[in-house]
Amino acid sequence: MDPAVAAVAATAATTLVTAMTTDAWDHTRRGFGRLLRLGGRAGEGGGAGAEAELEHARETVLAAYERGDAAALGEAHENWAARLGAALEANAHRSAECERLLRELIAGQPGADGEIRALGAALRGAGAREVYSQVIQSGGAGAQGPGASVTVNHHHGPGAAQAGIPRGES
Repeated sequence: MDPAVAAVAATAATTLVTAMTTDAWDHTRRGFGRLLRLGGRAGEGGGAGAEAELEHARETVLAAYERGDAAALGEAHENWAARLGAALEANAHRSAECERLLRELIAGQPGADGEIRALGAALRGAGAREVYSQVIQSGGAGAQGPGASVTVNHHHGPGAAQAGIPRGES
């Protein structure tokens, strides 16, 4: 997982798991439900099941909180950080929407603003990693895609000068 995605997912998971034990739960559940529904994949918290899954998770967290079970709370945090990170990476093409939802959900958390900016850059960069290239043996090369570049080096072996090809030019 991209480090920027992991950082904001961890902060978001902290907000989510903490809100499960407070009066802010209804607002938080709706917001995280929207974030999980971005991908629209049923069976992974997408669609109508996202808020129901969050409500079930809240019951588990509340029980662990009442028992004082720090290990179960930590496990819930880790699970939600992974789920949220996966949802963010799966929706890199919707980076602006992800950023807006996260600003609404984790505002006020220490370092959240910087994490969201880094997340946005990471998500926007995820789509820019694809570069298409073509090399033509006797004619040249080209690359297409955001930030793409081409370096062409011509290296001629023995006998190149005899064929009228200057040696070492690029």
